[in-house]
Amino acid sequence: MSQETSNLYQAPEANLTQPGSGNKPILAFDRFSAWWVFLLSLFTFGIYPIYWLLNRSSTANGLAKYQINMAFPIGYVIAIIVSAVVSYSAPESTLEGIISIITLIVWLVAIYSLRTSITELINEGSAEPVTIGPILTFFFSLIYLQYKINEAIDNQQQ
Repeated sequence: MSQETSNLYQAPEANLTQPGSGNKPILAFDRFSAWWVFLLSLFTFGIYPIYWLLNRSSTANGLAKYQINMAFPIGYVIAIIVSAVVSYSAPESTLEGIISIITLIVWLVAIYSLRTSITELINEGSAEPVTIGPILTFFFSLIYLQYKINEAIDNQQQ
């Protein structure tokens, strides 16, 4: 009788570690085309960027030493909802402008926090240090960050 079938009642063994949890944590992220991120952002009228931000932030918090304060991504969702309610109930008001500025500030803090965390995750498994540009992050935010995640995944899977 072989060693595999010697104990039929033994619990099966499985490797339960996350992919990328070793020395290449960026591999825990899903590779998803930056073009699809752009198209889904358009077709869902801005709902997909909210999902993307919350998903990537929680994944990064599970892997990186730099923890993203989840109050900012969640605050961004709340600010968008408040902005929609205010713009529907009182269009062209000063309050609508103030809420829009607050929404922009919360978005920028959330996206730059995610940028810092992703940079850490990429550099942990990379031979040479990688930088994620602050100007491109400002203008192209989640599309650019997804592109850099994909680039790091491609480089570290080799």
